[in-house]
Amino acid sequence: MISIKKILNTTALILLLSPAWAQQVVDLSLDQARNYAQQYNYNLRNARLDIETAKQKVNETISTGLPQANINVGYNDNIGLPVQLVPGDFFGRPGEDIEVQFGTKYSGSLGASVSQLLFSGSYIVGLQASEAYLEQAKKNMVKTGTEVNKAVSEAYFLVLATGEGLKVVDSTLSITSKLAEQTRILYENGFSEETDFDQLNLLISDLEVSRSNILSQLESTKAMLKFQLGMEAGQQIRLTETLQSLTEKMAAEQMLLKPFKLQSNIDYQILQNQQELAKLQLKLEKSAFLPTLSAFLNYQTQAQRSSWDFFDQKGKWYSSSVWGITMNIPVLSSGERIAKVKQANFQLHKTFVAEEMLKSSLNLKHQTTKDELANALHTYQNTRSNKELAEKIFRRTGIKYTEGIASSLDLLNTHNQYISAQSNFINSALNLLNKSVAMETLLTESVEN
Repeated sequence: MISIKKILNTTALILLLSPAWAQQVVDLSLDQARNYAQQYNYNLRNARLDIETAKQKVNETISTGLPQANINVGYNDNIGLPVQLVPGDFFGRPGEDIEVQFGTKYSGSLGASVSQLLFSGSYIVGLQASEAYLEQAKKNMVKTGTEVNKAVSEAYFLVLATGEGLKVVDSTLSITSKLAEQTRILYENGFSEETDFDQLNLLISDLEVSRSNILSQLESTKAMLKFQLGMEAGQQIRLTETLQSLTEKMAAEQMLLKPFKLQSNIDYQILQNQQELAKLQLKLEKSAFLPTLSAFLNYQTQAQRSSWDFFDQKGKWYSSSVWGITMNIPVLSSGERIAKVKQANFQLHKTFVAEEMLKSSLNLKHQTTKDELANALHTYQNTRSNKELAEKIFRRTGIKYTEGIASSLDLLNTHNQYISAQSNFINSALNLLNKSVAMETLLTESVEN
């Protein structure tokens, strides 16, 4: 007979292994969500790989100027030795062509070569360019990090706004259900009209449909947030902050007073780095006019065998070695090098034009974002007051309705007014937070880890 203890242990094990019990809910504040995304967001993970790739590119460039060594091994099996015709005069047989085969059936060789680049203008510029390329990868990661913070924040805000909308619907549904129940009792006792009861039921039905839609939206917004975080879709999350707490935390009033520092903007820094790369490209094209100097050392030994006995210690190997210096001096390219220099110069000047345009664009963007943030803050403050007033009117009208002072039409109108005020408040809070994070992104000074 199976013991009760064994049954309980088995049941507990099944529950622990089931997904619902095994997976814990992750609580996330906005800062925690951002920190999580900085580790696991897909784009940032790729950006870190780009940095590692750039580091190896630097190593690759450095290695081209260091000693290069190669070993070569050769083996030939002359299946059919070539036949040469030699005048018979050499063999005392004038007037005849004598067929002669030169060489041995087997031959082998072993050689080694070492080369060292002594001077190359393109190599020097290449080293500088590889460092600039690494710097560009780092700056791109900083930019990706700020974009990820913005995307995560916006997704976080949207989940909260959707959740607030659900709370409003649930609260209204609860109040309306109670009023409908009271109206039913009044109607059954002849103190209310059937139309009032039907209108409330219709309102309840609409609220239930709205609730179902919001629940679906809530799941979608959470899925988007988890995607931005780089989190598994099945992971359960719970947001620990509210729209109101975040509006206070973002401190839009203080953000409006902060100055905009163009040199600290990551887009401006990336353009500066692109200018540096363009300058290096120009130097690279100019370096093509300089000579290249390198040294080399070659050693080779070979053996000729009529029979396959290469490892016989008595067999002879014939060695040769040479070292030297090679200088490659460019003389004439029929204008090709000059044309490349001019092209690189034009590309550099394009970055100067891009810098002017970016300065103007960023200053305009800051002013526009500042104006939008100020307007969003003003709208939020107004809708917050309107929301509180509309809620008070709706609750008072509900009391009057139960007392028979207000009609169902009055209740319906104040209900719609209440829902509209709540919706406007949520949207204004969401807009304020989005504008705040847009300003935060613009004002963020790049810090490279």
